[in-house]
Order: sequence, then structure tokens, then C-alpha cells
Amino acid sequence: MNPSTITLNIESRAGIAERTLTVAAVAGARFSSRDVQAMRRDMDEQLRRDGRLSGMTQTNPSIFRIGCYLLTQAAEFEVQGPLTGGEAEVAAILLDDGEVLITVGSDQCDRELDPLFPDKPKQMCPHPIAHTAWPYAEVREHWDQLHISSQVIVGEHAIALQGSSLSALVDLEYLLAMDAVRALPKPAVLYGGACPVLDSAAREAKALGLPESVAHGTGDAFVARLHDPVLNRTIEHRFIAIPVGDDLAERLDRTQASTHHGGSES
Repeated sequence: MNPSTITLNIESRAGIAERTLTVAAVAGARFSSRDVQAMRRDMDEQLRRDGRLSGMTQTNPSIFRIGCYLLTQAAEFEVQGPLTGGEAEVAAILLDDGEVLITVGSDQCDRELDPLFPDKPKQMCPHPIAHTAWPYAEVREHWDQLHISSQVIVGEHAIALQGSSLSALVDLEYLLAMDAVRALPKPAVLYGGACPVLDSAAREAKALGLPESVAHGTGDAFVARLHDPVLNRTIEHRFIAIPVGDDLAERLDRTQASTHHGGSES
């Protein structure tokens, strides 16, 4: 076992209290659209089309595990190569006594490997989580009104990547009732699934002459936010993923050289 210790400032109507937890499990939910049946139809079609090469799963939502050692609250952390993308997600912290806390984090993913495997690209990256959390009991009744958003920072530009109310995703009660979630050792952190990327992200990146990968959450920094419009409060977590040790530039050069060489012979 590789437990990870996190410290949270629990912000409630009663005030702010600090709590330190040794996390026993980290997991994520994928394919978490609120319209479960429509997503199932789309996934079944892709499974029929792509067979064993499909990244789709037989169930939706489905739960995957993440190594506890990957959980981080650091403002900066290292990643393997420049194509690690972030996506803001609500993170539920499930405690031993049955209490649930809510915060925001990023289900980091290696975008280069993402088309090849459903789970391994996520296991390649540290998983950020914010320092502030709210009691779930205080937001349960207006869950669908909570709003999650993210930005990718590239130089002086801030590109809006996500922006949606949680009504786009299955609610937390749905996830908490799943056998795979109930079986997680506690305390556990559960990333609740990502809302779609805004269509404007790719358009804005292209207009500014930024890399296409910006629309997949890669840049100089990433900002994830969870806003509660009823109680008028926001949790924000900003972090920097620092690329180290990757041969992407060399591989791209080889590809371009090969293309150029092939073109010169034709």
C-alpha cells in the first residue's frame, strides 16, 4: 500500500477547520454523462465498430483506480513529457465515518497515450486536488447548480477549457451507490468525471496561434474551479505540470524528416 496524506481546510457554515487525512484509495469515474442511456448507445456503437481496440467500457459510468501515491496538493509537479493534459472534476472525499467532503481537482492524463488505453494514461500522471473542501451535506440539495470550470494558461493567455453545471453529469448519489465505490477502502478520493470541453477552446487556441494540444488541457499552468452559486463560495486550485525527460521533439523531427524524404523521392 502507498497511502497519501492530504491536509484540507474544511469550509462550512460553522467556519473553517483543518483536517489531515491518510488516503487509502483514489479512484475516478469515467463516461459519467447524466444521460446514461444515450451514452450507453454511443459506447455500444463504438465497441461494435472498434472491437478490442475501443477505449469504451461495458458499463457506464465505470470506476477505475488510481495509485494513492499520485495524489498531490503541490502547486508544481513533474510529468513525463509536454502532452499531459488537465481536466477539472469534482472530487469527493469519502471518510471512515460515512461523512463526505467535496472539493475540486484534475484528472490528469497523458494525452499522447490516451487514444491507446482507457486507464494507463491517467496512471502516468500526478493527480492534483485542492486544499479547500466543503461538507457534501451543505451542497447536496442544490448539487446540480454547482458549476465547474477550468482554464489553461499559456503565456499571457487564459483559455477557457470547461464550463458547466454539474447537471451535465450523474449526481454524486448515483456514484456513491455503485458497488465499486462502496468497496473502496476509506478514506477514499473519488474524481467524479469530466464535463465536456468547450467548443470555443480549440477555436480560441487556433486564433491565437497556440498549439492544438491546448484544447486538451496542456499549457504553462492549469486552473480548476468549483463554484457554489447558492452559498456564494468558490474553490480554486492552480497548478503547474513541469515536463521532464521526453523525446517528443525528436520523434516529431524524425516524422517530419521521413515525410520530407518520402516526398522528395516521389
